[in-house]
Amino acid sequence: MGRQRAHRRSRDRCSHDGAPRPYSPRYPRALCAGCAGRATDLAGRPVRMGNTGFSGGFKAVHADDGSDCRQVTDDGRVLIDGVEYRAGEAHMGGIVVQAEA
Repeated sequence: MGRQRAHRRSRDRCSHDGAPRPYSPRYPRALCAGCAGRATDLAGRPVRMGNTGFSGGFKAVHADDGSDCRQVTDDGRVLIDGVEYRAGEAHMGGIVVQAEA
């Protein structure tokens, strides 16, 4: 089993650009950090996303001025290079951006 897991881990790719990304059985459609870092709201304005505190929560702010981005915080819809994805709180903290099922 360990060998099979290591082999699979070496093949995980970003679902947007195919770049290598860490193995994640919970989020098999997750984007790599490079793509997630290019997220914009639906109007095309760059956003930064993060947890609201140690106990979790999800919040997005506009990258240019730090103002709250209600659209992404409320519905999780982001654009990466013009393609729509969903962003949200990951299990055990952090943020995940992934393709819809």
